[in-house]
Amino acid sequence: MDRIQAKRYMNQLLLIKDDPHGHFIGKLLEIITEPKKPWRGKLKIKYIVKLGDPTASEVISTPNYKENEIVEFAGNKLAPLSLAKLPESYDHSHANVIADRLAAIFKEQKELQIEENQLLVYLKNENLDRLLHTAANENHEHIPYVFYESGSRFLLIDEHETTLDLADCPFEFKWRGKKKDMLGYYVGEGIFRSHDGEEYRPSEGEIIYIDKMQFDPYFILQNELDPSSLELFEVTLKDYQIDHKDLIDCHNSLLLQLLQSNGQKSFKGVNFLTYRTHTGQTIVQHHYERTLNEDASDHVFDRYEFTSDNGKRSVVTYVSNISNKPT
Repeated sequence: MDRIQAKRYMNQLLLIKDDPHGHFIGKLLEIITEPKKPWRGKLKIKYIVKLGDPTASEVISTPNYKENEIVEFAGNKLAPLSLAKLPESYDHSHANVIADRLAAIFKEQKELQIEENQLLVYLKNENLDRLLHTAANENHEHIPYVFYESGSRFLLIDEHETTLDLADCPFEFKWRGKKKDMLGYYVGEGIFRSHDGEEYRPSEGEIIYIDKMQFDPYFILQNELDPSSLELFEVTLKDYQIDHKDLIDCHNSLLLQLLQSNGQKSFKGVNFLTYRTHTGQTIVQHHYERTLNEDASDHVFDRYEFTSDNGKRSVVTYVSNISNKPT
């Protein structure tokens, strides 16, 4: 808007496009002109039209300007107002902007959900889903750790100086062999043993790798389950035509308890697992109890409650040293 046009809008409402801080509506109070400089307008803020862009931390900031705040804007940020109806108040306009954005997000999510389902059906029809899953497994990211010896302890330290004590460490490791990369486990005294029985004693400062997948809560959950409990769980997954790769969310509360145990011997809680395929969504509530015993077998209780979005529901239970059947 040029200054001549602006004179026709004195004491009227104008649209303020103050990107990236958002769009507002304000009342033009004054036109400021200076020789050889672009004109500016002094406006009183009345409504919000658009929220500002999220910050680098992805946090939505509160509006830059409050109701009735008087602010100067460059003339090129001002435009005639085209709204047919004004909001009731500044706060109403603020709420409306958020509601409109949420509606747009819900629409986008629905469209993405439709596209996702179409792609899943296409993959299955073209027999490509298995190949896609295989390709994903072949491209795991491995995290490098430096091998250190500290007295009688053997440690791995990553680039963030996070320390991993190798004593009783269950992870599978990768290291550079003479002719190829080797995979295996730590067996103690600074020694790793590959799956084919070859032992390796790294020198201090050498690099050992851990597949990032092993830090995944769902991967950890699967490895924590007794083999018979895992088998029971997987059989029921198949009954729902679900595979592990269909997981979209895993809340592993058992892992959180184990990490914060400080010598605790008993654990009880619920894990929440959500799966999605082209046919629908299924939620599994995994109720668990664990009692760790030094002189006897650990007590293990797992109860899996399956619920699909088409109303199918089933419960299977595993208790250590007891015959386990669906209920």
